[in-house]
Amino acid sequence: MRHTSTTIAMLFFSFAAFAQTDSTTKQKKQVPNLATIQTISGTKIKGWFYKMDNDKIYLLPSSNKSLKPSFLESSQLNNGLIPFDVSQIKTIGFQKKGAGGRGALIGFLAGSITGVIVGFAEGDDPVTPYTGTFGDVFIALGNAFAMTAEEKALANGMMLGATGALTGFLIGKLTKKKFIIGGNKQVYRDLDGELRKRLLIQ
Repeated sequence: MRHTSTTIAMLFFSFAAFAQTDSTTKQKKQVPNLATIQTISGTKIKGWFYKMDNDKIYLLPSSNKSLKPSFLESSQLNNGLIPFDVSQIKTIGFQKKGAGGRGALIGFLAGSITGVIVGFAEGDDPVTPYTGTFGDVFIALGNAFAMTAEEKALANGMMLGATGALTGFLIGKLTKKKFIIGGNKQVYRDLDGELRKRLLIQ
């Protein structure tokens, strides 16, 4: 039974990791991307990936939290954009907005469900009958920690739910897509399609 619990727990962690990775690659709804640009000189700057043209990439400062279409399409917005000449870009990495929160939610749900399954799979703990001797003190102590399948399901669900939430949050934060430009405009043009998928304004 212990082997079964371990197997189920391992499946849970695999599911949490796969679900988070899958959500970042197959998401249909356009989600803002926080870009991190590292320049040839080594400087790193973060901002929302706003637009691009043949020679430049433009970031919206990450301090802007309102990313509604009406705000993003404002004609005055261009004045606040940060331009980067392609020849000065070494790498550009992307992370979905709210990736940590989505990962935590996925991990919590996966962990809770797994915990409930594990609890019911293990069943009730055996209760040792009393003997009427002094040894009953130790038997009572052991019986005090005996749990029913329902109690195990609740305890495991809470424990694995919390663990899954933390795991999912970390996976979400660490799941990034990185492109190496190296200041090469031809490489930049070859990546045009991949980069445009991540623009705030399509």
